Amino acid sequence: MIRGDKVSAVGPSDSVKCPQDAQLIDCRGQTIIPGLISDHSHVGLVDGTSIKPENYNRQNILRQLRQYEAYGVTTVMALGLNGDLFYPLRDQQHAGRSPGADLFGADRGIGAPLGAPPVALLPVGEDQIYRPETAAEATADVRQMATRHPDLIKLWLDDLLGTAPKLKPEIYRTAIEEAHRLGLRVACHIYYLDDAKAVLRAGVDVIAHGVRDKPVDAEFIEQLKARSAWYVATLALDEASYVFAEQPGWTKARFFQNSLQPALQAQLSNPAYLQRMQTNPKVPIFKQAVATNEQNLKTLYEAGVKIGFGTDSGAIPLRIPGFAEHRELQLMVQSGLSPLQALTSATGRAAELLGLTDRGELRPGKLADFVILTANPLEDISNTEKIDAVWHRGRKTNGPIESFSP
Repeated sequence: MIRGDKVSAVGPSDSVKCPQDAQLIDCRGQTIIPGLISDHSHVGLVDGTSIKPENYNRQNILRQLRQYEAYGVTTVMALGLNGDLFYPLRDQQHAGRSPGADLFGADRGIGAPLGAPPVALLPVGEDQIYRPETAAEATADVRQMATRHPDLIKLWLDDLLGTAPKLKPEIYRTAIEEAHRLGLRVACHIYYLDDAKAVLRAGVDVIAHGVRDKPVDAEFIEQLKARSAWYVATLALDEASYVFAEQPGWTKARFFQNSLQPALQAQLSNPAYLQRMQTNPKVPIFKQAVATNEQNLKTLYEAGVKIGFGTDSGAIPLRIPGFAEHRELQLMVQSGLSPLQALTSATGRAAELLGLTDRGELRPGKLADFVILTANPLEDISNTEKIDAVWHRGRKTNGPIESFSP
């Protein structure tokens, strides 16, 4: 039962007393799950197949937030690369003044000069990234971000498979220390196990991507648990670099096709483009990264590490808002998690990572953010794609996904 924008009661129909004037909606034979929550996505970077600073505009970001919502993702953390426009949009979404997923964010974030995030792949505006060269500059950058009251601070620590310089230890250590002094938590982009250990020693709060170079070890598990740090695997990130060229059956389904803007749909139908994807010499690296990531997720989950949920959706065209989150759930189950474990990571646990106590579960007092499915995802996790309706803050926002247009 819903009153206003919140759940007021949950239970068998004969135990929940409804007002006589309540509107009754018959969901017999259906399954209701909380709205999905992404702890690692991006907004305003991509439009169609392009990535350019001009994409960070109100119309494009709201379009993406509506797409997240239509696909049952009712809360999104834009984990870095956010311009000044982010803050009025965040306030607007928090207040429910426009359609689309609720929005949280990590301000601009800090990357290495000439390093990650790569300028060639992610060309962004001057107000979307800091690239300090000294610890003093990093301190100043964190202080400036703090004045805008972000939800997190983001760091990038990655040499892009040996092709770029990494963020210097004195810079990420200083940035983490200053963020904590100012009461802000820090998430860090990593690829390698050794880098993940290094930032944990420096006090980082969220490992924002899975370790993909080697199996995790007991030392890493102990570090995560000792710091009560969170781990977000983003399994779908590397898979997106090759899977669409292989054209599995689900790429023909309307659930996937309806998530594509026309330019991307055309690109993924272009034989020449698909051939280039298939013959990319890095495909074996991407596939091994997915396998290692899956193995590590299973190991960490079983060890009791705090697992969040995210995909890096919205960072590049092939990481598709809304769709990527459902694919991530499938890959989590493929990793060895049960459907219930994957869904819990994507709802209640994802909310906990963001420090949100008002969503992520279907309980009295929580926001009425939920997805009505025509089949049970605990029987088959791909049933999360069978969306009959999405409700956000107590109102129906979207019907069957077949009716959605990006």
